[in-house]
Amino acid sequence: MIPGQIIRRDEPVELNAGLPVTTVAITNTGLVPVHITAHYHVFEANPHLAFDRLATWGMRLDVPSDGAVRIEPRSTVTVTLVPIGGARVVHGFNDAVNGPLDETDPHEALAKLIERGFRHVPAG
Repeated sequence: MIPGQIIRRDEPVELNAGLPVTTVAITNTGLVPVHITAHYHVFEANPHLAFDRLATWGMRLDVPSDGAVRIEPRSTVTVTLVPIGGARVVHGFNDAVNGPLDETDPHEALAKLIERGFRHVPAG
């Protein structure tokens, strides 16, 4: 091996292999495009996005780490999501969680967002 050498496999790498997948339709009710980036906790995404936020609890986009989804005003996109991995601790974003996902009540976090004007469209 040469220092700095990159040895690649012949077969393609499958991203997020074996992770459970969730598909959600998201509508941008705002007047400007919205981007959701690869590692963003989708549950806490832009208040003008209307979707079932509880279905996205602890989830991120199923895209490469430098990827994102752009949602144009008044349009709907269907996104594929996978669970946030590692220690599953979320801080920042829109201040709904700020701690371990698995120790936080998603309904309480959702109530915080709704109180601040975030749109939520329950499934069904």
